[in-house]
Amino acid sequence: MGDSGYIVAVDDDEDLRELMATQLRNGGYEVATAHDGPSAIALIQRRPPDAVVLDVSMPGMSGIEVCRTLRQITSTIAVPIIMLTAQTQTTFETAGRMAGADAYLAKPYTARTLLASLEDLLLS
Repeated sequence: MGDSGYIVAVDDDEDLRELMATQLRNGGYEVATAHDGPSAIALIQRRPPDAVVLDVSMPGMSGIEVCRTLRQITSTIAVPIIMLTAQTQTTFETAGRMAGADAYLAKPYTARTLLASLEDLLLS
């Protein structure tokens, strides 16, 4: 894969965040991580990534709110966003898509599924 791009991974669960970062790095991506919405937005605004992988359920500011915020900032309006959630109800998927998410992955996901979703978004 080589130099696939720069990804920001956001999850409030440290173990899941580190696992995701490792999976992405193994897939050839440069990765930065954030543990909550406000720090994710600050990180993404400083250096807009090629894509964001964003957990829906986070304390304080949800992934849906982060997604909506990124869609209102000129520099991040077109950054592809994959939402991750343990919630399988379609209401969360609908809310994510309405907020501007490009793709949606249910937890638990495999590294292969995550990387395939990213490749689909980055190549489209």
